Amino acid sequence: MKTKSITKNPKYLILFSLFMSLCMGLLLYGTIKLEKKLSSKMLEISISDVISISQNSSEAIYWLLKDSKNYVKDIKENVELHTKIERFLTILLTKNIKYSYLVYRDKNGIFRFLVDGTKGEEKAFINQKFDVDNPKWLEIYETKNPQLIKQPLLHQLSITYLIPIIYENRVELILAIDFSVKKIEDINKIITVIKYIIAGIIFIILSIIIALIIQTAKYISVKHTAFVDSLTNVYNRNYLQESKDFINLSDFILAALDIDHFKQINDSYGHTVGDRILRQIADVIKHATRQNDDIVIRYGGEEFLILIKNKRKNNVLPLDTLERVFSNIQEYKFRISNTETINVTVSIGVNLVPGKSRTFQDAFKLADIALYNAKNKGRNKIEIYSNEQKDDFYMTINEIKDAIEENRVTCFYQKIIDNDTDKLSHYEALLRIISKEGTIITPDKILPVIKGTFISRNITKRVLKICYEKLKTNPDLALNVNLNPQDIINDSILSILKDYGKDKNISTRLGIEIVESEDIVNYKDAKTNLLILKELGYKIYIDDFGSGYSNFIYLTEIKTDFIKIDGNIIKKILEDDISFLVVKSIVSFAKEAKIKVIAEYVSDEKIYEKIRELGIEYSQGFYFHIPEEFSKLKR
Repeated sequence: MKTKSITKNPKYLILFSLFMSLCMGLLLYGTIKLEKKLSSKMLEISISDVISISQNSSEAIYWLLKDSKNYVKDIKENVELHTKIERFLTILLTKNIKYSYLVYRDKNGIFRFLVDGTKGEEKAFINQKFDVDNPKWLEIYETKNPQLIKQPLLHQLSITYLIPIIYENRVELILAIDFSVKKIEDINKIITVIKYIIAGIIFIILSIIIALIIQTAKYISVKHTAFVDSLTNVYNRNYLQESKDFINLSDFILAALDIDHFKQINDSYGHTVGDRILRQIADVIKHATRQNDDIVIRYGGEEFLILIKNKRKNNVLPLDTLERVFSNIQEYKFRISNTETINVTVSIGVNLVPGKSRTFQDAFKLADIALYNAKNKGRNKIEIYSNEQKDDFYMTINEIKDAIEENRVTCFYQKIIDNDTDKLSHYEALLRIISKEGTIITPDKILPVIKGTFISRNITKRVLKICYEKLKTNPDLALNVNLNPQDIINDSILSILKDYGKDKNISTRLGIEIVESEDIVNYKDAKTNLLILKELGYKIYIDDFGSGYSNFIYLTEIKTDFIKIDGNIIKKILEDDISFLVVKSIVSFAKEAKIKVIAEYVSDEKIYEKIRELGIEYSQGFYFHIPEEFSKLKR
């Protein structure tokens, strides 16, 4: 009866599980302490001679450099000096001393080899990049004292001993000695015993966990396991995918919330801080909404969906809740460290009547249009979607379909200037639709409405055809055309580009511009297709780089030819330090990767001069040319 009582009440099992976990923790703690004590004693006995030799070696190198005022430069340029130091380092190598080498840190903070005593294929060359994986490599520049880095392995201890070589109270070089010390046999025996003990305890814990799962399964909802975002502890996209058909949208208002300039937060403070901001944003949203009524979902990187219960069907209470979310975020001091905080703003798009849409996706698209409009008006706003808004700011899907059928889709062209010559390099073809009244409609009023639909593909096909015809009839013309990630993996569009690419005189004059996003990185066939287009002669341009998702490694994998830095960053480069640093870092990477850079939104001479100072090769913007019809171009 007692056993039955315990198995029926999960609290006892949880307490027992915690007790066993505590026992295992104490055992592991005691074992670790013992191993550290033995390792420490072994180190004390075994490495004293190596440390003494290393100290003498650093003094000898310092003596060789006694007449030098620039250690790095003199060692690089003086072959005899370099050879002497290298020979000296080589002599240090023994069965236990595996490597001895001199490194320095360049002006960008990157560690590089200067002299390597290693023989054979493992020998590093001068200026070869050296990746450090321990903070002690950086600490040595502050403490100016030798550092010992221990890497415990199963049968031996791998040790790196770092000795600073100082000139005028400044660490100029680091002498690094890598050696190993065999562990005493007792440690291996202890580790073996620990393995058996831990295996037994793990078996017990697993048995308890299985019992807990069986007893508590009826109390745990699936949405709290597979459907909860591990970072923010709100629902994730899996939950939405599974539940959207069961949510009665008539009972809610739907809001799409996006963190403003989140990319800049990641670039300025790092992804760890970015994750911390996401957690705090989610906490603020959860505290401002009602736990039992409202639904909070992390939809994508920095985008959240909020479904707010509308009990009285008058929108007042849900909008009050949303306003509370918005104002609480504005007032909240987001902690990025133990001592620092920053302010964060959000843009919110609201669909007050999602129940009128046929599907959840349609309802979300309207909230997303409102969100896009909020961003377009300067961010840090709540924008409510309405039919009037759509009439004023966006084309309808039917209007876009009619424009395609009636041949009212066209392109305007904007010059891209070579900064070295101040002359035309090529043009970008920009989508335009001519309304029935004759007015020109720009992409920001077109693309949000058709995002992800077959109409978007038809627009792309039409623009490609226009560009192809212009290139055929103008042999001295070079153009860029914009594609979205879905276009790159679409078989029909790829087939069109392959057909055009049969004529090298076309493909070499037609550049493909793509906005980099998580979508294109995650699409299985995107990279393959881009490399196919490269082989056909097309040049690849990554558009709006720096505005959102940025993957430097992916740029090299697809052999990108050009990066176009987002205009919203360029236009703030003179007064915003973060924008300047973002541009500078992109340019620095591009030069290392041999990728050319284009600055967008160059609107005046001062911005133009600044980007030229940074070494950007090409410019595009109203300072040079306002987009216009092909017939009006002066070439």
